[in-house]
Amino acid sequence: MNILFIIPSLRLGSANKQFPVGITSVMTFVQERGYQFDVLDIDINDYSDEYVENYLATHTYDVILTGCIVTHYKWVKWLCRTIKKYNSKTKIVVGNSVAGSIPETFLPNTGADVAVIGEGEYTVAELLDCYRDGKSIDKVESIAYLDATGTLIKTPKRKACDINELPMINWDLLDTEKYFSRSVYESKGLEFDETNKPRVMPISTARGCVFKCTFCHYVFWNDPYRHRTAESILKEAKRNIEKYKATYMNFWDDLSFSSLQQAEKIADGIIESGLKFNWSGAVRCDLLGNPQFPYERRLRVAKKMKESGCVLVVFSLESGNEEILTMMNKKIQSEYFHEQIRVCREAGINVATSVVFGYPIETPETIRETFVQCLKARIYPSIGFLLPLPYTGMYEYAKKHGFITNEDAYLDSITERQDICMNMTKMSNEEIMENIKEGARQLNEMLELGLTDDRLIRTGGYRNHTKETSKGKPSATPPLDPNNLKRNENDVTFNYSQAVFDLDPTAESNKLNC
Repeated sequence: MNILFIIPSLRLGSANKQFPVGITSVMTFVQERGYQFDVLDIDINDYSDEYVENYLATHTYDVILTGCIVTHYKWVKWLCRTIKKYNSKTKIVVGNSVAGSIPETFLPNTGADVAVIGEGEYTVAELLDCYRDGKSIDKVESIAYLDATGTLIKTPKRKACDINELPMINWDLLDTEKYFSRSVYESKGLEFDETNKPRVMPISTARGCVFKCTFCHYVFWNDPYRHRTAESILKEAKRNIEKYKATYMNFWDDLSFSSLQQAEKIADGIIESGLKFNWSGAVRCDLLGNPQFPYERRLRVAKKMKESGCVLVVFSLESGNEEILTMMNKKIQSEYFHEQIRVCREAGINVATSVVFGYPIETPETIRETFVQCLKARIYPSIGFLLPLPYTGMYEYAKKHGFITNEDAYLDSITERQDICMNMTKMSNEEIMENIKEGARQLNEMLELGLTDDRLIRTGGYRNHTKETSKGKPSATPPLDPNNLKRNENDVTFNYSQAVFDLDPTAESNKLNC
């Protein structure tokens, strides 16, 4: 049986690339089950669509597997149709949120054979067994497919696996040196030059999240939050250091640590192991910022994290307006955000954050509130716009209120969070953008960062895919009130020379699934 895994590219030509954790975890799992396969890595090689089509026209496979986030829906649709164009008998299996979050839309519109719902390792292995043995796939759990009559079939949900029992990812399946050469700027929070470039590798420490924010969808939405043991994480870190000469581990999860106890245990384990490497992690701002725990305890954990090699924690403010935070279902308070920054800076750990603009109740005033909170924290955020994704509260809101009437057309139109793909506010796109840019300009000036105007928002522009709801002119933006705050040169802040604009804690590009 000839098998091909295709690794898509969300940003062709980008100087910065990340090791693809999800699909490589699935490849490793099925390899250990005895399967051999080819890998078409579009991402690291920046293969054009013409190259990919020519490859598919000249190579025949029984099964082709791929997966990525839902923002790449249009391209994956093209890929599936291209595969079928040259070999209609090839079975196409697609995972991650592009298929698993919307099988009822994805399957009829793409021509794919199977959508994997949730984590992919055991599911893909069982699918391959069925294809190899000529058996029906109807007993494979956590998949969706169309039967002979075109009826959508969804099989029962698979029980979440014990992630400590999964094999360590075999990175030899990829061109590791190419990834090392282009993942160097994933070492956020760490300064370096040409003589001491870090070798960055990801380690998955957990799956899922304990919360369900209304703008966020992650692959393990219906599974419980699970984290790996310290022993398991350290074993992988040791392997990465010894085999791949890694110096920086990116704990790039939906949520790396859910509690102080968990974070402290990992830090203690690294310290006791004697392993020396830098690392970063994605956390919530109530990890070290929740005042229900004594400041001394939170600071102790932060200092241990620092001692163990932590150089950066990423956590999201998202909005400075309490009503919007409630609508987001964040279940945090802005005071947690500021308290966590205080703790991290005291411990010597860099911090980075992101914000989301464009909730239906967003106004010029709420935009200002968010930038004022950033000013108080002396931090410049990764700026994004609300992008309603399938399976989230805001996606259902958009459908209910008539913003999404044709799901296939909407999914074709979306790009990424730095673009205004849908406007559900009472402001025009121009008004939203001007208010955000004005706030960003003032924050840039007050923090003396020296960012050029075209770098205030990573994309430097936006695409309008929806009808504007108002035609008002951009309003004058009052200056941010620094409250007599002066920039403290001793503050530990994010190194903005290291591709801060690619930082996206809510992005699913590295989440685990086929």
